[in-house]
Amino acid sequence: MTDASDVTDSSTMTLMEAAPPTTMAEVHSWTLGSVDDLTQMRNGLETWLARVPDEDAEHGVDAHRVVLVASELATNALRHGSPPVRVRLLSDGRAATVDVVDHRPETPPVLAAGRRPGAGGFGLQLARRAARDIGWFRAGNGEKHVWARFA
Repeated sequence: MTDASDVTDSSTMTLMEAAPPTTMAEVHSWTLGSVDDLTQMRNGLETWLARVPDEDAEHGVDAHRVVLVASELATNALRHGSPPVRVRLLSDGRAATVDVVDHRPETPPVLAAGRRPGAGGFGLQLARRAARDIGWFRAGNGEKHVWARFA
């Protein structure tokens, strides 16, 4: 896989434009209409991830990272996309992927660059560091997908 960011100029960075691996199947999804729905999504995601066999942190899925990244991506979709937002948990039995879908495909996700610490807008940077891979793509049905994959 290529690096998860492509620098387009000194102040703007975008995520790689690619779909997640096709081996992933949806195991559950949540629909969010507002930030008020984030707590229910986080709790549900924690419940689903608790079903994954508990392995050592080096080789297993770190549920806390997955929930944190899902929260950041969902919050971005609610703020910058068009609700309703759908958060999908995908798995192939070895890895988990969080796929966040909104309805503003003309607006690509942009990584914060050149901002002072504390100025906000670093959710995608955090997701990029916490996940194995992260990317985005436009679906032909008017949806934008931003996803993060975890080993």
